[in-house]
Amino acid sequence: VEKTETKSKRFLSWTCVVYPGESLPEKWKEILGDLMIPWAISPVHDQDVNASGEKKKAHRHLLLAFHSVKAYNQVEEITKLLGAPAPQPCRDTRGMVRYFLHLDNPEKAQYKREDIECGGGFDLENALKATATEEEEILDEMCEFIETNWVTEFCDFNSYVRKERKEWRTILRKNCFYLTQIIKSQRHYQEQQIKQENEKKNKT
Repeated sequence: VEKTETKSKRFLSWTCVVYPGESLPEKWKEILGDLMIPWAISPVHDQDVNASGEKKKAHRHLLLAFHSVKAYNQVEEITKLLGAPAPQPCRDTRGMVRYFLHLDNPEKAQYKREDIECGGGFDLENALKATATEEEEILDEMCEFIETNWVTEFCDFNSYVRKERKEWRTILRKNCFYLTQIIKSQRHYQEQQIKQENEKKNKT
């Protein structure tokens, strides 16, 4: 009944599972490019296991985010070109992109954000936008990094974030003043410590 209902309804976003190296054509990006569909695809899920603990076949989750609602048969024409099984409607685009990385499933294998690919104008930054709680947790993690690594210059921290921790960029830009004050305070503390050490040496 559910399958019949899905085929009779129209949805804005659809998803399917593709198998790289098997049914997925080598030129799948060109296929999607020609169709001009906003899309995002997960990292290769090669560490997933089933309920019995057996490793699942390596696969990727593909999300098609159309500009207008599409019916099942319209989407199936596209997924057939990609050698994919029957498409499924996606009611939560953000949740799907988070599932690419298993962000909300810590018991499952975790995957890297930089391994997500997208095209056709898909807005990945917005799809992975952190919640208020997540922002606080990320900010705490950033502060801990600054303190643990004795970061004393904002430019050094900014360079590190841009090159190594791109998922921190938005939080950094929203909290520049706060983080700058922490870095300044740490630099001042370090300078005071050095000054005190030098004074002790001079006395002896």
